Amino acid sequence: METACEPAGAPTPPAPRAPWKAWLGRQARAWLPLLVVFFSIKGCVLDQYTIPTNSMYPTLQGQWKYFSDDRVLANKWVYGPRIPFTTHRLRVWGEPKRWDIVVFRSVDQNNAKTPKTLIKRVVGLPGERVHIEGGRIFINGQPQDPPADLKWLHYVSTETPFPAEVKRRFLQWAQSGEPLNILNPKNTGNQQMLNDLKACGAKVQGVYLDAQTEEQLNTLCEGVTPRSLEITSEIIQGFMRPQLQYGVRTEDEYSVVPPGHYFLLGDNSTDSGDGRIFGWVPQDHLYGHAVAIWWPFTRRHDFTGFSHTWWGMALIYGIPAGLIGLDVAGSWRKRRARRGVTAGQ
Repeated sequence: METACEPAGAPTPPAPRAPWKAWLGRQARAWLPLLVVFFSIKGCVLDQYTIPTNSMYPTLQGQWKYFSDDRVLANKWVYGPRIPFTTHRLRVWGEPKRWDIVVFRSVDQNNAKTPKTLIKRVVGLPGERVHIEGGRIFINGQPQDPPADLKWLHYVSTETPFPAEVKRRFLQWAQSGEPLNILNPKNTGNQQMLNDLKACGAKVQGVYLDAQTEEQLNTLCEGVTPRSLEITSEIIQGFMRPQLQYGVRTEDEYSVVPPGHYFLLGDNSTDSGDGRIFGWVPQDHLYGHAVAIWWPFTRRHDFTGFSHTWWGMALIYGIPAGLIGLDVAGSWRKRRARRGVTAGQ
């Protein structure tokens, strides 16, 4: 009796794929196009950013509270397409205008205390001479007043710490109990401050001062003389705050915006680490134009009127509808395919 056998040298049939590998392949084919579309839109067309601080207050609010910080939409297409997650722009076809709010990459990437992405208002344009004086912006020697809805803008050339910051810092020194070597103990005002620090030391032991409200700080500072708080403010300004130079000093290095660069300031001028400190921002560092607050719902606001244009409506509703449509179409094709297999059995 002859036994059938495969001819010599016949190829070995491939081993069947493991079920998890087949599932992973299906998921990759289903999600890859959506991910490509999503990251292309996020990197080059439209993105959202959360405001963590109050440097743009009252226009934008942020207090490191996840559900209450403002979230803004940024139009990244307006200045030209850019390679996602880089500062390299493939083509430039738009430039920011004065008083626009822009999202940009920090020019001080080596400073761990500075966020990598910032949001400020455009004040100085390329080639202009800028100077801050008396709360106003002077461009090429002429006062440049903001639009009517921004008349409240007031820019300062020195940073004065807020009262709550001064009291918090004073209490932190009292809590640490470490001597302030920069104070001359023979000075009458300094002697009073040292006495106030000692008196507050026991009161604030074990208190988490960073979490205290302004009212609580006022209570903890009851009995502290005004001069002690004045000295604290002077120390903060003289030794703990960076010097404001750009737009403040009159030398060309600090007053003339170089070609292809911009001068950006925060609306909350007394408490904003902005262009006065880090200087001019290159055009390639601009990610996009902030066009609206979309969250929280009670603070939603359109800065440019784009939501009333056809293309604005397309961005707001068309992109999500398109992604949903792709998902629905894929599910419908799979359902038809399953029905065809069932009918053929």
